[in-house]
Amino acid sequence: MMKTKLESILEKAKSEAIGREEALFLFHETENYSAAEKLFSVAGKVRDKEMGTTFRWSGGIASVLRCNLKPLCLYCPYWLEKLQEPLRIDEILKGVAYIKSQGIKEFHLSAGTTLGSDGKEMVEIVKAIRSNGYTQSITVNCGAALSKESLIELKKLGVERIGCSFETIDENLFRKVKPGDSLEAKRNLAEMTRDVGLEMGTGLLAGLDTSPSRYEGYVDFMFYIKEFSNLKSVYVSRFFPYKGIPMENHPRCSTMEGARIIAIMRLVLRNIDIGPAAGWSYDDIPAWVQAGGGNRVGGVHVNRVPSYRANWFLPKAVQYKDKMEIRNTMEVATKFLNELGIDVQA
Repeated sequence: MMKTKLESILEKAKSEAIGREEALFLFHETENYSAAEKLFSVAGKVRDKEMGTTFRWSGGIASVLRCNLKPLCLYCPYWLEKLQEPLRIDEILKGVAYIKSQGIKEFHLSAGTTLGSDGKEMVEIVKAIRSNGYTQSITVNCGAALSKESLIELKKLGVERIGCSFETIDENLFRKVKPGDSLEAKRNLAEMTRDVGLEMGTGLLAGLDTSPSRYEGYVDFMFYIKEFSNLKSVYVSRFFPYKGIPMENHPRCSTMEGARIIAIMRLVLRNIDIGPAAGWSYDDIPAWVQAGGGNRVGGVHVNRVPSYRANWFLPKAVQYKDKMEIRNTMEVATKFLNELGIDVQA
């Protein structure tokens, strides 16, 4: 029996990366669930082949610097925390100590963006972490607010990866939802990161565009970041309409759309970490794992206490102390991952 185009592309994808037109075809063709299941099956097998079935924990600390974009990105929950101070150095060090106590060997420092900044404040934060004896692998993400000199200093301090999170590379959409930010500055940061020999992580925010042409935007994003030889990780966030943000009436991005993005991205990018970020819950673990996501999973997140999460749905996993929130979801995540045949290591 002659194979359908879908079957032919998925058969090819088992052994080699798919092309731009094939990726776009898969987006349109997998809008029905039976086709999406076939996509997920292949993407999961590719992940297992390229990355294995052992996941590792990571941690996160946010926000370590204030965001000074004017206006803030229209989808950002920072709108709800306008007067809130970022974490102080002593609080950041408490977060690092807690992450270390859980056996986690890598974490990211997330900060707001100040366009035009040379990033010296972030360098000082990392210096404080190192001077206190913490040796974990660090990813730094403060948007396009780092100079080449600061990148070099961060590399000397043992920082391995820089977050260059685009969310979208569609210039019109970027200007619409990120009017205070600069796509050009982000591109420059990505290029500098590659030039100084640091790894790059980036991210896509799914659901910003709800038109039929959104698939082209997703595909353009994938093939743009593929050109960076230092690319090591990509997160896929799902738009969530927090009440009180400018886009509060914009529709939520579905789990299925997020999972299809992860799956198709796996068939394009193959051997990098691809996983969820904002807008996913731990109930969604089966969706993104079966869609080929992995092999890194967040276990601990340290933050200033955010008002919009005060009644979070996993109360036993959340500690509130001294205006800080520590979320440790390692126990519940381990349960979900073990059910899927995934082993998780520190």
